[in-house]
Amino acid sequence: MRVIELLDHFNTLNGIWFSESASATAARSAETRLEVVAGRVEALDARHRLTTAFQPIVDARSGAIRGHEALLRPWRNSLSSATRSAQRGGAKADWQFVSPEDFLASSDDGLDIVRLDRLCRTLHSLNFSLHQPPVSGDLFLNVHPHHLLSVSGEHGAFFESVLRRCGLAPERVVIEILESSVDDLPRLEVALANYRRRGFRIAIDDFGRRHSNFDRLWQLQPDIVKLDRSLIVAASENPRVRRIVPRLVDIIHELDATTVFEGIETAAQLSLAIDAGADALQGYLLARPAPDCRHERLDLARLRATPALSPRALVATAAGAI
Repeated sequence: MRVIELLDHFNTLNGIWFSESASATAARSAETRLEVVAGRVEALDARHRLTTAFQPIVDARSGAIRGHEALLRPWRNSLSSATRSAQRGGAKADWQFVSPEDFLASSDDGLDIVRLDRLCRTLHSLNFSLHQPPVSGDLFLNVHPHHLLSVSGEHGAFFESVLRRCGLAPERVVIEILESSVDDLPRLEVALANYRRRGFRIAIDDFGRRHSNFDRLWQLQPDIVKLDRSLIVAASENPRVRRIVPRLVDIIHELDATTVFEGIETAAQLSLAIDAGADALQGYLLARPAPDCRHERLDLARLRATPALSPRALVATAAGAI
């Protein structure tokens, strides 16, 4: 299906983003549309412009690209609604970057968060499926915790229809969740079971941060565990933590799950993760988030020999990745 036909389909069915019982949410959704800008799909939602950035997930042994995590890049029009209305048709928007967290926090309506969560995943799926040249590997997508608890019964049904329309199979999609942000474990288990039944795989994101625990891993049985960057930072600074990390990887492997070490920013962290038995890697040292997906294999041996960056250079690297 051509790009224009796809966007026409989603824009025509705009009402599917929200619950028909929520008039305020419906009014906001009426301001939402998808469009192509410079060869990329963007979403306009009220005063926000949403774009996609992709960060590759790299095989820790071969350096091959296993997949990409889609990251939201929201931009807010700083002009007031009155100014926008007065200048409609001729005014240029003043777009300013905002964090994904701030963007989602702009809505205190639970149903609207579900709508925005669906909108963002649809945006990312379109950019992934329409990428030229075509992308191999998996698409990693975050699901907002509120979505998991708000949708009842048929988790993944709506999104499976979106993927099919984009030409993607659920088997190519990994759903990332922050299990530590969901207190209702029985409902979380039901949600994940529904996603699995449709072919999606499950990744626990940021494991090792805040209240993550092994009991939940045993209960949820994820396919992938993404280890939070705080763990690799602590291991690079503390010999005791460094000795524990390989044991942590072994325990996760006992669950028949694979590991992704997040936040790899230095050659020392890369070596530590590989030596600990990591299955896959993600971080600025390997590749910054970018509008285009990466295809070429990485030379991990060369990266392991990369001289350490100064703290000032690390700050500049991180700033450039936004």
